[in-house]
Amino acid sequence: MIIYNNVWLANLLVREEAQRARKVEAISIDEQKKIDDMYPVGFYTPNIFIRIGLFILTCIIVSFSIGLFMLMVSDFKINDTWGFFLFFGIITYLALEAMVRTSNHFKSGVDDALMWISGGLLLTTFILLQADANPDFPYSRISFFVFLLALFYALRFTDMLMTAISLLALIATIFFVWKDLFSWGMSTMPFLIMLASSGLYFLSKRSVGKQLTIYYTNCLYVVQIISLLVLYLAGNYYIVQSLSPANAGVYNSTEPQPVPFGFFFWLWTILVPFIYVTLGIKNKDTIILRTGLLLIAAAAFTFRNYYHVMPIEGGLSIVGIVLLSVCYGVIKYLKTPKYGFTYEDLEQDHFMDKIKVESLIVSETFSGTQPQSDSTRFGGGDFGGGGASGNF
Repeated sequence: MIIYNNVWLANLLVREEAQRARKVEAISIDEQKKIDDMYPVGFYTPNIFIRIGLFILTCIIVSFSIGLFMLMVSDFKINDTWGFFLFFGIITYLALEAMVRTSNHFKSGVDDALMWISGGLLLTTFILLQADANPDFPYSRISFFVFLLALFYALRFTDMLMTAISLLALIATIFFVWKDLFSWGMSTMPFLIMLASSGLYFLSKRSVGKQLTIYYTNCLYVVQIISLLVLYLAGNYYIVQSLSPANAGVYNSTEPQPVPFGFFFWLWTILVPFIYVTLGIKNKDTIILRTGLLLIAAAAFTFRNYYHVMPIEGGLSIVGIVLLSVCYGVIKYLKTPKYGFTYEDLEQDHFMDKIKVESLIVSETFSGTQPQSDSTRFGGGDFGGGGASGNF
């Protein structure tokens, strides 16, 4: 399913592991160079500035090309038809496949731009088709098509942002279908979304580190983060009240009505972020820990929206002082490592430090065949990715 060279992807993981080992001085520079030579990578991956520039340049080129074609065929009145968008959607996708296969583009900006342009054109095609068939088509059709389209791009190109779009579209599809399916759908919506998001979280967590999903590790981390956020937001009192059927169409001029089981949702709003933090510390899981820390602020703002204990400036100042004091105390306490925690910088990448590459290194080393340098390989990389860097 993945379009990229799997051997190069495996070698890229090995190189990144070697780079981290070099940072902590577990291996020497010469040993890192030997590893890089043993595991060649032929992807073209420029640095972030060149990537942004290529993304913008590709968008400009494609836009000008489509605009020029629109001027040429303007007399035929086909510019606003679904066939026009479908044609260019297919063309841009074929260009994306060609750039990846022939020029080995990997997160270069060119493939990013072509992926988003082709996806946008195909989505426009689907919307126009639905509007022609029935102007009152349900939103669930669009969200489900977005889910399938983004899922295909995520699986094909291991793209994290497409993974996020796919997951959000899936949640939206569940929301729209359940809302329209039953008259009491909105009343039970929070519990359904909680169930769906928790299921997605545990499924993605169990999939991390598996041989089948080794190249989708970062995508699975994205699924975990979004699932945790959606799980909390589904029970946040403010959101539940805003989506409650009793408050449909209610604006500031009318006092919102309280929601059923309000006590449960208030407990959920306040306690879940601290449960996240506790589980993150207990399991040494930085994803759930950082998500919990972020959601503490969301819980505070939700509480502040209903109970004006003090001006927001004073509240933020007090919270800031408390957090700084706690951080200072934790830093002093963890100067000496305790219970597996330390303040020292271990030079580990948050996403990649969880990838189990030991078995990958062994399997690639003893496989008996190592890929040779490709004639189309780009050089000039400084950071172990095999692509161009700042001196490109």
